[in-house]
Amino acid sequence: MKLNIDAKLNNARTLLNELGNSIANLVNSSPDVFADPGIKSALDGFLDAFEEAVERLENPSFRIATIGTTSSGKSTIVNALIGRKIAPIDAEEMSGGVLTLKHSQDSKLIIEKTQNAAWETGEWTGLTDDDLYQRIRSVMNSYHEARQKREYVAPQITAYVPLLPACDSNLLGLPPGIGVELIDLPGLKSVQDRTNLATIQQQVNKTFSLVALDYTQVDDSHRKRLLEELKKVVEYLQGRTDSMIFILNRVDRRTENDLPLKVRINKLRAEIKEVLSLPELPDVLPFNALLLYYAQCAWGAGALNEPSTVDQKTRLELLKYMFKNCANTLGEHTENNWDLEDWFRDIKRQVSRGISINDETMLKILIYALEWSGGKELWQLFKERVEKSFTELVIFPAVISLHKQYNDLSEKLNTLIITRKLESKEEIEQEKANVQKISQNLQSYTKKAINEFSNEISTLIKELQNLQKNNKVNTYKYIRDTNLQKFQKIIESVNEIEKDLISSLIFPIIDALKNNHGSYDLQDKLNEVINPQLARHIAEVYDKLSRELLTGGFDKQPGYLIKKVRLDNKKDVQELDHIERRVRLIYATVRNAIEARSQFLMQSKGQYFISVLDNFIETSFKHQSLTFVNTVLSVMNLDEAIINNFIKKLPPTSPNLPDEFFNIPLNVQIYEGTDKDGSCGSKADKYNDKKYKYLKIPDIDAMGKQWSDGIAKAKNNLWDIFHDWMIKQLNSASNVFSESVNEISDFAERILNEQFSIIQEEIEKQERWRKFEIEKDSIAEIFKNLQSIYGENNHV
Repeated sequence: MKLNIDAKLNNARTLLNELGNSIANLVNSSPDVFADPGIKSALDGFLDAFEEAVERLENPSFRIATIGTTSSGKSTIVNALIGRKIAPIDAEEMSGGVLTLKHSQDSKLIIEKTQNAAWETGEWTGLTDDDLYQRIRSVMNSYHEARQKREYVAPQITAYVPLLPACDSNLLGLPPGIGVELIDLPGLKSVQDRTNLATIQQQVNKTFSLVALDYTQVDDSHRKRLLEELKKVVEYLQGRTDSMIFILNRVDRRTENDLPLKVRINKLRAEIKEVLSLPELPDVLPFNALLLYYAQCAWGAGALNEPSTVDQKTRLELLKYMFKNCANTLGEHTENNWDLEDWFRDIKRQVSRGISINDETMLKILIYALEWSGGKELWQLFKERVEKSFTELVIFPAVISLHKQYNDLSEKLNTLIITRKLESKEEIEQEKANVQKISQNLQSYTKKAINEFSNEISTLIKELQNLQKNNKVNTYKYIRDTNLQKFQKIIESVNEIEKDLISSLIFPIIDALKNNHGSYDLQDKLNEVINPQLARHIAEVYDKLSRELLTGGFDKQPGYLIKKVRLDNKKDVQELDHIERRVRLIYATVRNAIEARSQFLMQSKGQYFISVLDNFIETSFKHQSLTFVNTVLSVMNLDEAIINNFIKKLPPTSPNLPDEFFNIPLNVQIYEGTDKDGSCGSKADKYNDKKYKYLKIPDIDAMGKQWSDGIAKAKNNLWDIFHDWMIKQLNSASNVFSESVNEISDFAERILNEQFSIIQEEIEKQERWRKFEIEKDSIAEIFKNLQSIYGENNHV
């Protein structure tokens, strides 16, 4: 397999060098051609991309990202795979930001400087593993503490250390010279804001993914929630489902009452296939990360055929915890083999007495651990996937930018070559007219297409808004029967956003208000979906408001709570004003939470919105525009030149919601009056003319309904936002397209003028030689006449 991968890589390197050399030869042989500003710009872009591609293929790296559900043991898995304790392990969710581990013989730690970082940033060298571990752990602790008060860009940490799969190339089957990176990504509980999610998405979609699941969550009572979380993890992080291995970690937690492991895994494979819409059943590997972590780290990051570099103190400490925390696993695998059981018992006794464990013994322990933990099978799966996905994950990303730049340069050169083949001034004049026609009409044609699409999408959105009143089955049936299929994923996304906001934000708050839950319980629930600072703020407001609603002496009216205090009682009036402010405050904080969560969800589902935009750009700017260009009888093939230049320039897009998108009306009334005539909501008392101050607020159900109605209204408005975003992006693309049309048109006119000059020069040369020939013939005639005087027979 190494030879196969090496052959692919060497072939790519060879072809890349040939491409570069050929371009260089072409430039050297025809420097005048590349002096043209349009061609020179394309050449510069190509050379920059070429240098980057050469660098990436000379120093390629295979990247593995670990993602997973809550408490699935990702960091333990990472440490087990690299053979050293670097990623922080904690009972609580410790991961925060992105921890990238790169292979290097010299240790180095880089903590990137981020805006307002509340932790130490910088670069350190010569650190021990423990130094690295403690520094990384400190940064993540600081991040988790700091984000309780405000929102931060999560830490971006890179540690350079010798990594097991790079030190032992047999594990992945990679040939020498290919780097290895492991990226430990945070769980969803640590990512509740759009900015950090976008950063992680950029990491995941370029890597091979190891997806960790927790065995204790796959029983019938927990599996549905686990699969829902898995779907969110994969969807939100936008991982490549074609490059994933699923690990069912903590299988050592199995009991005698559980279903057979094979039955449970087969069931899980089928459900993962359905939930993630995979084309085939995925690999789900039973795993015991803790056992492999202790054994592998006690051996170290070196190959099995080389001496271990782990000192005895570290080894004995790790083995002590292995015997303590993995006793059940060791007992299960040795109970029918008395000799092996006695051997492990002797090792345990040596460890407890502090007697050194030599490399030979440690190697045997590690081999057993690899077999029993699932480690051996995992490395084998890795080898198979590396061979299968190497081109897609290593070679293709290195040359994708070069691909765009080359197409732009190539089409410009093709246009030049075609122009140089024109032989008459009439042909050139015709082509110049064609270029002007394309330049003038293509842009207006594209704007017309955008206007038509805008009208089309406006009509469709009105239909979609009307469909919201129908049930889901009718909506999807209507979609299948009309031309709305391309919007199905967006419709599903919008519905899922609404459902998420109500279930993850509105319901927990209303449920807490109704049942007088503790504020810390509410904060813990909200921490899973919004940043801790916002969750804490809501919990603090809730804590005071819930107590006031419970003991505040409110009278109930349909949909409202009313409280009155005597106007001459300043203390009671002041307390009433406090309640009013807290009601207004909880509305404001809930709206902020809804907006923050919505932006996060829009980022997570942005690929569906972008796909619709890309589809239109594909059909309008490419196919329809090219069809128009082809109606012009031109030999210059400007269509491909324009499109390749357009693709090179087109920037990436991302949907975004406007500020204060959610408008949640607050119906709070505060007024003064008496109970004399009952006009203020109290029973009439003609003898009571005391003045009161009244506070009328929505009751708990009314609050929930107003919040949900605000989301529903925003959901309906989301289609208008989507329309405006689409049109804004299309107009932006149209401007880029116009730039490309102008650039290629100017380029075409320039080289046509050059060809006209070349032909004109040729004509002038021919005219000069014609005149020269005439004059020469005239001279010959004169000479002939002169010769006739003295006769042909008289020679000089």
